[in-house]
Amino acid sequence: MNNIQELRELVNPVFNTAKACLEFDANNGDPDSRQLMETLGFESMTEQNSKKVVPPEMLAVARRLTPVFSSYVESRFHSVNRLLSSMPDRTIVDLPCGYTARGIKMAHTGRTYYGFDLPAVIDTIAPAAAKINGVNEAIHYAAVDATNYETMEAPLSGSSAPLLITTEGLLMYLTQPELEEVFGNVRRLLQKHGGSWVLVDRTYYINEQRIADVILRDDPQALGMFKAISAKGAGTMADIKTYNNEFFQGNDEEVRAFIQRMGFELHEICMAEYLPDRLVSLELLPQAEPGVREVFKTMFFWELTVREDESSKTNANLPFTIESSFEGGLFTAAIQGRMDTITAPELLQRFQEIPGRATAIEIDVKNMAYVSSAGLRVLLMMYKSLEDKSRFKMVNVSDEVREILEVTGFDQFLL
Repeated sequence: MNNIQELRELVNPVFNTAKACLEFDANNGDPDSRQLMETLGFESMTEQNSKKVVPPEMLAVARRLTPVFSSYVESRFHSVNRLLSSMPDRTIVDLPCGYTARGIKMAHTGRTYYGFDLPAVIDTIAPAAAKINGVNEAIHYAAVDATNYETMEAPLSGSSAPLLITTEGLLMYLTQPELEEVFGNVRRLLQKHGGSWVLVDRTYYINEQRIADVILRDDPQALGMFKAISAKGAGTMADIKTYNNEFFQGNDEEVRAFIQRMGFELHEICMAEYLPDRLVSLELLPQAEPGVREVFKTMFFWELTVREDESSKTNANLPFTIESSFEGGLFTAAIQGRMDTITAPELLQRFQEIPGRATAIEIDVKNMAYVSSAGLRVLLMMYKSLEDKSRFKMVNVSDEVREILEVTGFDQFLL
C-alpha cells in the first residue's frame, strides 16, 4: 500500500465518523451541508448500506435510532454556530473541523475561520470548500495533530484577533497522556493569542441517555437497543478504547479539578439558549421536542480561559526522522522526535515498502519524545504482522514513552 491517503486513513480511522455527521446536517435541511456533501461526492449511508449484506432487522433498528443521533448532530452544529455568532471579534479555530460546513457558513459572514483536522480530512475538505467559497483569504484549512503544538501554531502565526477554539468530537478518542498533551497545547495557543476554548464533548456524553429517554419513550424496544449499544467506555476504535480518559471517566468534581490542574478557569454557558428555533431531526416526533429542550436547559458549553497564575509548559522536541533498514528478515528503525498523526504514516510506509517479509522487528526509541495513539496503531500493526510475536522489540524506551505504553495498555504487546 503506497497511497499516502490510504495510509493516513489506516492510521486514523476515526475520520469516517465525520462523514456521517455531514450527512445528518444535510438531511436536517442545512443548505451549506448539502452543497458540501455534493461537492465532496460522498455516498449516503443508504447507498453504502445497499452495497452491503445487512439484515433487514438491523436496518429497521438503525431507522428507529436515527432521530437520537441526528438530534445530537443537529443541536451541536447549530448551537455552536450561534455561539460563534455571539462572539464576532474572535478568530474561529474548529478543532477538529471534520467535514462540517462551518467554514462555508463563516465565509458568508466574513469571519476568519481555521479548520484543523487530520490530513485525511483536510486533503478532501479544503479543495471542496475552496470550490464553493472561491477565493477567500479569511477561510483556512490545515492538517494538524492536536498533540503537536507546532502543527497548530504554524497556521495561526499571522492571526491577530483572540481565538475562539471549539471542540465538538475529539477528546473521547484520546488516551490520558494525549488528553493532557492537548490541554497543554491549547493553553499555549491561548497564552500567545488570547481568547478561550469551548467544549461540548462531555455534556453530550453525560446527557445522551436523557435525550434518548425523551425521544424513544414511546418505543421501549428501541430505547433498550440504544442502551445496549451506548455503554459508556465500552467502545473501541482501532484497538484504542473511547472515553477512556479522565475527562470522561471522572465525576464532575474530578473533571473540574483536572481542568484547574491543567491551568484553566471554567465558565458555563447554557446550551438551551443557543438551540435552533426548530429541530428538523425531530419533525416526525414533534411530541419529543419540548422534552429535549428541557434536557438542554441543564446542558452547558464549557468555556475555558487560561489561569494567569500558571506558567506554560514548554516542549523542546527534536525534529521527526526515521533511520530504517531491512536485512536478513530483520526490519530496524530508529525514531527521533514525535510520532503522531502527522508523522506515523511515514514509519508505516517504510515498513510496507521493504523488499520481503519481516521475521523480526526492532524499534529504537531512544530519541522518540512522544508517541500518540496513531503511532501506537502503527507499532501494533507491525507487531501483529510477525508470526513469532516475541521477535518484536522496542529498545531504549524512556520513562515518558514507557508511561504512555502502560497507561494505554500497549505495554503488554510492545514491551
